[in-house]
Amino acid sequence: MKKEQTYKLTNREYDILRILWASEDPLTASGIVERGNDLPVNTVQAMLKRLLKRELIHVDQIVYSGTVLSRAYRPSMSQEDFETRRYVDNMSRIQGEDFSCSQFVAAFLGQEKDHQKVWKEIGELESLLARKKQEIKEKGR
Repeated sequence: MKKEQTYKLTNREYDILRILWASEDPLTASGIVERGNDLPVNTVQAMLKRLLKRELIHVDQIVYSGTVLSRAYRPSMSQEDFETRRYVDNMSRIQGEDFSCSQFVAAFLGQEKDHQKVWKEIGELESLLARKKQEIKEKGR
């Protein structure tokens, strides 16, 4: 599967991921149907298969659902990681493969209209960058 298709989801696929992100425990298809808003079990099973193929979810365990063994699923990444990767993926397609971390941060800072918030964010970024520099320096030893 092409990289750019990994983070492009249908509404149903995204609904299922949101249900999995909201759950503390892994869920079976029937567990997702119980929490979903009018999600038919056949649709859920088809969407789970597609999400597995994209490696956005994984089988966490095999459990009994009634008297039948069923797969219980978990998302492969947090919602925050998914949304960040989806944004970077979209921007890479627009800007080309040269889309960088700096451009990513600049895009977000450019959206904020409150100058005090931007100033605070810049200070936090400076601290994060200093820690990352130190981490890289220590690994280089």
